Amino acid sequence: MAATKNVPPAARPWAKFTQQIGAQDMKRNHAYYNCHLLRLATNFFGPDGPADKRGLARDMRYMRLLTAIRLEHPAALPSATEKLFEIIHIGEQYRDSQGNVLMTEDLLETVCTSAGISVDAAHHLVHDRINADDVKIELKNAVADAVEQGAYGSPTIVITPLDGVSESQSYFGADRFEQLAFTNGWAWAGPDPSRPMSRI
Repeated sequence: MAATKNVPPAARPWAKFTQQIGAQDMKRNHAYYNCHLLRLATNFFGPDGPADKRGLARDMRYMRLLTAIRLEHPAALPSATEKLFEIIHIGEQYRDSQGNVLMTEDLLETVCTSAGISVDAAHHLVHDRINADDVKIELKNAVADAVEQGAYGSPTIVITPLDGVSESQSYFGADRFEQLAFTNGWAWAGPDPSRPMSRI
């Protein structure tokens, strides 16, 4: 977001006018997607807003950690990403009494070990690799590539055709899966295939 000068919805000038509907949307989406009720960490943004480097959104350590895992333990990346998402957006056990997530080195190591990475390798990733120049460069390149493909926030999905001729497709938001499936002729059973959408 910083690279594109985008501002998250909750930080936009008109955000207070959307709070009521936003709260209802959150409850409806919780039921519709049949997932955990998300609760953003209090310190996701710093006290001075999205650009404040004191916020989790600007904490490069966990972003570099995922980058290092992708380079050295790619099979563990999906699980590590899911664990970090849980820590920041779901798990009450990772928060203090004010709802802040304290992103400590121990917690980062837990992200690694929960994804099947050994204790020694986790220590190496957290204490050495996340500060390595090649990891920093790789993360910067990944962000630059995402921006070049049109990303300005999350979630952004880019589908690159295998034929090398067709135009790539870009989607933004979790509410675009039906459109993605329709455009590509894929079956869509709803956000939770185990629960038929009989009322639609």
